[in-house]
Amino acid sequence: MINRNVTVLIAAFILLIGLQSYSYSSPDEVKKYTQQCKNFLDQHSGELKDESFEKLLGYIGNAQICRIEKINNKLDEKEKDRLENVLLHIEDIKKRLSKQKLERINESIAVIMPAIENEVGKELSTDELEELDILLRAKWSGMLKALEQNDIDKAVNYFHHTASDRYRKLFKTLNPDGRKKISKDLANIQIVEMVTNTAIYEITSELKDEKSSFQLAFVKDLHGEWVIKSF
Repeated sequence: MINRNVTVLIAAFILLIGLQSYSYSSPDEVKKYTQQCKNFLDQHSGELKDESFEKLLGYIGNAQICRIEKINNKLDEKEKDRLENVLLHIEDIKKRLSKQKLERINESIAVIMPAIENEVGKELSTDELEELDILLRAKWSGMLKALEQNDIDKAVNYFHHTASDRYRKLFKTLNPDGRKKISKDLANIQIVEMVTNTAIYEITSELKDEKSSFQLAFVKDLHGEWVIKSF
């Protein structure tokens, strides 16, 4: 289930992209977002004239929707060419945006996209779950190894861009022995829930002779890479 705040953001997002005239009656989420993508590409095949925050959010967000594999596979070659032009234009826009404006857009997309991708996502097979579990465990181990080696810059590279600064500050408050202790105390993780673009693990550790449990969350970033969101 999508919480109320994310639902509100999605509703606002759809309104922003100028597709209010299209009435969605199908319960098929893939069909719904595929049509939304096609409508977007029909309306935007070149440069975006209005670069206000709202228009940029809709423009970039829609392009991200069109990149979702199950939706992208339903586009014809002309639509894929239009999408490629849009993506190139987005890269040009990002180069001239202020850091603050770009961060606002990235943070908004980071909230919206996982919810949409989970709606259209498929249930992972046993083999896919095992492969993803191996990948995420390797990322967690890599982050802990970097901490053990007191390489904070490398450690925060495993985190989502909206969380990296927070964890950088946290790790800097620890002395080298404290960072090594974290790498040992938080090594044991077990999967709890996994959907298309979010994975939740439980960290179990013996702290002060008591068993403690913490949540570890992975998400996919804007580039489709799995990163640590929080723990």
